[in-house]
Amino acid sequence: MNIVIIGTGNVSHHLCRTIENSKVLNLLQLFGRIEKLPENFNQKIVYTNNLDELKKADFYIICVSDDAILEISDKLIFKDSIIVHTSGSTRLDILSKHKNHGVLYPLQTFSKNRELSFKNIPIIIDANSKKVLNEIKKISLQLSKNVIVCNSDQRTLIHISAVFSNNFGNYMNVISENILKSQNIDPQILKPLIQETCDKLKHLTAKKSQTGPAVRNDKITIKKHLSLLKGSKYEKIYKTISTEIIKLNDEL
Repeated sequence: MNIVIIGTGNVSHHLCRTIENSKVLNLLQLFGRIEKLPENFNQKIVYTNNLDELKKADFYIICVSDDAILEISDKLIFKDSIIVHTSGSTRLDILSKHKNHGVLYPLQTFSKNRELSFKNIPIIIDANSKKVLNEIKKISLQLSKNVIVCNSDQRTLIHISAVFSNNFGNYMNVISENILKSQNIDPQILKPLIQETCDKLKHLTAKKSQTGPAVRNDKITIKKHLSLLKGSKYEKIYKTISTEIIKLNDEL
């Protein structure tokens, strides 16, 4: 299967590395807006920054920001190829110009300077026909052993859930670091706690993993914390989340 990847961001970087290591998939070409191939990519990759120079391939994987997907899609003129995007929240029909189109959304947080394996990453797929879906599934199973078929609404809800658990969850770590740094305390002291929180989720549901003063309805501790946060931008966040966690007591 010959594949052209469009975009040079984090998702593209990891997809390229995975496809290059595949015995079945062939990375035919990579497109990016900048003149030269970024240094973090294998410099042997055939690269172009001109869409008119794209080679004929079986699959075109669009790995660009959500607001650029339609622009790229409109410029692709390959009649029988399969065109997919990798967005969590963009609907399938944004690619409806193409006879064969779909979605290949890897559910993971990607950073160029982090090594990871695609094998266990859930890949959410969708397509405009069963035939195209089967082809996308074939590619996806070469990347990961965890492939899930979802429609556009389901995929967007998955993306929302990912934002809560990953992006919002990590923002809590940003707050924690800022609080400690304000007192010249090394934020590294939180790393074992963060690691254990993640490890517990391998064996328990998130609800059953919940600990802390709010789940115990420890009003004395909560009041003390809020008094120290009073007037800060974190006071409302602490109060709102604690209120919601207290409600878990009725469910646990």
